[in-house]
This record gives sequence, structure tokens and C-alpha cells, in this order.
Amino acid sequence: MNSIIIRQATAQDAPSIMPLMIELGYSLELSELESRIEIYSGPNDIVLVADEGGEVIGFVSFHMIPLFHAPGNLGRITAMSISAQHQRKGIGKALLEKLEDHALNRGCVRIEVTSGDHRKDDAHIFYLSCGYAKDSRRFQKMLSKENQH
Repeated sequence: MNSIIIRQATAQDAPSIMPLMIELGYSLELSELESRIEIYSGPNDIVLVADEGGEVIGFVSFHMIPLFHAPGNLGRITAMSISAQHQRKGIGKALLEKLEDHALNRGCVRIEVTSGDHRKDDAHIFYLSCGYAKDSRRFQKMLSKENQH
């Protein structure tokens, strides 16, 4: 890992983050991505990028919420991607270490991340190798105006 800087993202990073979102399988308009980076610059959120010589080669987005049932905050990784040609070089681990320091300083007692079952051969192995443990089962319901009673 040569000259990688982990720093907070700005809206100007959106064009560089866009291909990383596409690698994850998500598509947003550039203006929407810029807006989300701005939203994630608030006190409970952050987007970190791995910058190599001015090129963004990875990112992680994070949201924090206070726990209702226990002391402390819950941190949630909402998205993470490392450029395919830069994977397995310690960049993801460096992003997570910086994020975990940030989370501890913000009073988080744990961090969670969800990762689709189709990512079991890459992302799941990565998170397990970084000390994350498979925990509980997640339930979700997709909402729309049409299915509200």
C-alpha cells in the first residue's frame, strides 16, 4: 500500500466514487451521490475515501444512531467498495481501521454491516478477517405508497 491517504470525502469526490458504486451494483445520478456525500458530512455520518495520488480507489460510508435499549451508539457501515484492481492490498482494512477509530471517538459500542448472500466469497470473508462476526438474522420489508394500508 503505497502513499494511500484515508480522508473524509467531499462532494468533489462523487465522480470518483461513482464507478465504485457501480462495481457494487448500485446506480445513482451524480447529483444524488453528491447530495448523499453532503448529507453524510453531518455529526452522525461520515464517508471516508482511500486516496492514492489524487485517485479515489475505495470508500466506506457510515451512519451512527444512539441505541435505545443500551448505553452507547450503534455504527452502521452503509456501503463500502474498493476498486477491483486495488483489492487484497490492505486498503479495505485501512479504511475500516480509520472508521473504527472514528466510531470509538463518537461513542459507538459496536459496528454492524450487512452484506448480501451473493457476496459470500469475497465481502463476507473480508469482514470476518477484520474481526466482524456473523450475528443475527435481518428482516426487512420494502415500503411503497402502494402497499401501505
